[in-house]
Amino acid sequence: MRKANTGKVSIRDVAKEVGVSITTVSRALNGYSDVSEKTKQKILEAVEKLDYAPDANARSMGGKAEPTIALLTSELKSRDENGFVYGLINGLYQQCSTNSCEFMLLVTDAVKQEKLSFPQLCKKKNLSGVVVTGLRTGDPYYKEVMYSEIPCALIDIKAAGKNKCNVTTDNVLAARKAVEYLIGLGHTKIGMINGQKIAEVSGERYSGYVAALLHAKIPLNLDYMRYGDFVEDTAFAQTKKLLETHPEITAIFCASDIMAIGSIRALEDLGLRVPEDISVVGFDDIPIARYVYKGITTVRQFPIEMGRAGGEAVFKMLHGDPVEKELLLPHELVVRGTTAKIPAFV
Repeated sequence: MRKANTGKVSIRDVAKEVGVSITTVSRALNGYSDVSEKTKQKILEAVEKLDYAPDANARSMGGKAEPTIALLTSELKSRDENGFVYGLINGLYQQCSTNSCEFMLLVTDAVKQEKLSFPQLCKKKNLSGVVVTGLRTGDPYYKEVMYSEIPCALIDIKAAGKNKCNVTTDNVLAARKAVEYLIGLGHTKIGMINGQKIAEVSGERYSGYVAALLHAKIPLNLDYMRYGDFVEDTAFAQTKKLLETHPEITAIFCASDIMAIGSIRALEDLGLRVPEDISVVGFDDIPIARYVYKGITTVRQFPIEMGRAGGEAVFKMLHGDPVEKELLLPHELVVRGTTAKIPAFV
């Protein structure tokens, strides 16, 4: 027999009663097979004891019994060679399904952000939490996200404020490993095609580039770094300018694979061979990276896992569970055909 419910019982109360995570309770109640029968029985007993039940009436009448978590991005384009945003969508959708949350995709830009503030957007869409990607430090939403009360997981953006966390790769370490690999091949004159000045990951990847050079006691030449804005054609143009000014460069580290493709195009246009004359390393391991130019040597990220981690972090914050301010996901250096030992004549 159920006891009288004298107050609102949440899924968090059930999890606390059993001594398991909120996710485990959610999966057990939704019939997932990865919860043991013993644990499932304990959860059902706690549900009976606490008189817990989702608000089915509210759901049937169009209410919001289930939380809605959105992916907010400014990087969704008609052609997404990068595949990063798609990976985030995939991972976040899977995590929302696991946690019985509604999923929503929202695309923004500077014009939209001027017309509708971040709190207004969340209220209009009835959002419970948001996973944010693609914001630049100069965007109107940048500070509004940090100051808002709504739980947010920020992809590659430093987190500040209540109910905020940063989901990221250790960009400094990953970039350092990439440049150290080039140094290990004998390269000492290494250029860099970086992303955008206003993107936090650009600063972090440049820090890794600098750290690798300084650790190897290689003099830092500030003019060896140019900004390619994470755009293939811009990287093409900047690589040409860099090599025309500094023809002694024997390797280039690019802060994205898209820019690495632009750089390699530029090098071929200049009559240089990759990797015989000059080595190139990218970042991301986008789907096409393994197929072009004998395969691009790159740093592999895992955007699907980042989407999952962001969704889980938001779900935990919604239920008052502690979440680390920064969640570091793994990376991997993938060696392919665009790098080689420095030519003997250099």
